[in-house]
This record gives sequence, C-alpha cells and structure tokens, in this order.
Amino acid sequence: MTVLDASPTAAEIQAQVAQVAAGKSWRPILVLAIDGADVPVRPETAKGRRSGRRHQRAKRARWTGEWRETKGFRFYLIDDERIIQLLSWHQVQTDEELAVALHQVKAAGLIPEDQVRLCLIGNGAPWIWKQVRPLFPSAVEILDYYHCCEHLHKVAALQYGDHPERQQEWCEAAVARLFWGKCMG
Repeated sequence: MTVLDASPTAAEIQAQVAQVAAGKSWRPILVLAIDGADVPVRPETAKGRRSGRRHQRAKRARWTGEWRETKGFRFYLIDDERIIQLLSWHQVQTDEELAVALHQVKAAGLIPEDQVRLCLIGNGAPWIWKQVRPLFPSAVEILDYYHCCEHLHKVAALQYGDHPERQQEWCEAAVARLFWGKCMG
C-alpha cells in the first residue's frame, strides 16, 4: 500500500481548499506536520500462537521488545477555529520511505501549492527540513511549540547560569509571550 492508495484525490483536496478560501481575500494556510516516534516492536521469538485458554484475561507480555523509530506526516488546513485534515500517512519506517511518500504526494499534484500558503511544522530535526525543502521550497518552516519551549529552557540555563530564579522568571515570561503570539524581543 502506498500513500496514494490511502489519500483523497487532488480534486477532493482542491474542493476542500476552495471551501476554506471562499469569501476570503487570503489564501488558506495548509500545514504539513512531520514527526518521528519510537514504537515498540515485538521480537520474532514472541510471535505466533500459544496454547492455552482463548477467553483468558490478557497478561503482561513476558518478553521485552525493541523500539524502532517510525515517521509520519499529515497535511491539514487551518480555517479560523477549525483544523481540516486532508491527508495523513504514518506507515513510514525510514527517511528514504518518507522521501518516497512525499515525492508521491508531490508528483500526484495533491497539494495545490498555488492556492495555499504552505507551512511545515516540525521539531527541528535536520532530517525533517532536509526532506521538505527540495519538494516544497516555498513552505515556511516553523519549530513546534513544545520543542521551542524546550530550547527556551536551554537558553535560560545558559543565559542565567547560577541564578535558577532568574532562569525560571525569564523562561516563564518567554513561554507566555510565545503562547500568546507576542514578540520575543
């Protein structure tokens, strides 16, 4: 199965974009969110059927699994107070598979780049920007709120070193300004 097997058609996506754009003087914002996550993987020795009663309460597994990073992406429109999901694909295992899936979306013309303002939200990992820049060069890159706050805490520690109360004060003020969309100046 590919991303195209699970996605709406270009016409369906364009209809959604047109609906959001109707009556507005600006192009809608289309967000591409990309992230990776560690998921548990069952070892080969744990696969298969076991003998025993079928209708037994589940017990915690006796094996310890491995963890593997999986990657995924989602395209969605922002319309006033609503988020309209257009396309979601989380069956990606490697950077290369992510690139293939994004190339398929681009080649199929699913994203009407001339009708939207495209932005990319990511956690700042270089592999994310590396995948998207060549495909969607006009996309505005945005560091997600959580990771931005994480970096603010690091900056506060560097800036105020041995003064934890000043670190906390500065950081709380910066996070509040960020949350409310105020200038970080």
